[in-house]
Amino acid sequence: WWASKRSLFNVYVAKAAWGWTTAIFLSALVLCAPARSSSATTGAVLRYVLATLYWIALVRWFFGPPLFDRVFVHTGGSCHFPQPNAAPTPLPVASMQLCRSAGGSWAGGHDVSGHCFLLIHSALLLTEEALVPLWFAGQRVRQGRWHTVRGSVRWVVLVATLALVCLWLFMLYVTACYFHHVNELLS
Repeated sequence: WWASKRSLFNVYVAKAAWGWTTAIFLSALVLCAPARSSSATTGAVLRYVLATLYWIALVRWFFGPPLFDRVFVHTGGSCHFPQPNAAPTPLPVASMQLCRSAGGSWAGGHDVSGHCFLLIHSALLLTEEALVPLWFAGQRVRQGRWHTVRGSVRWVVLVATLALVCLWLFMLYVTACYFHHVNELLS
């Protein structure tokens, strides 16, 4: 079940990892804003925007195909289309998304794991920009600076953030076990 690309975790969790990360990040940002300086909040937003642009450049789009797809093509990868009663024919398609939408399969090159990148990237962003600020905001709750309801919501978001980081680490383990070779994971 874990090895299936159609599993619920892969389809609704891993494929939407940046959406889940964004939701938790924005929740933590709103909850921690009263406990942070405006420059710290602005810095967190700027780091999130830069992290999003970095993710888009590597995995989604970079003035053409994503950088990960370019690595795959430059290391000998191509899009192969199955032919009835014949060997698959490679065609020059520079994007995995275009290849798969045309019915082909991506084969032959070094496949830098976009899943691994996204899961690690999301876990690091959430740890730095949500877990740490939420935890330190909790120190201020104990000192009586925040309303009790806000403190309770902060604990819910803190637990959700920790759960999501743990889920990303588990999904990273599943990806490592079932979908990629060691050299792909390391890169």
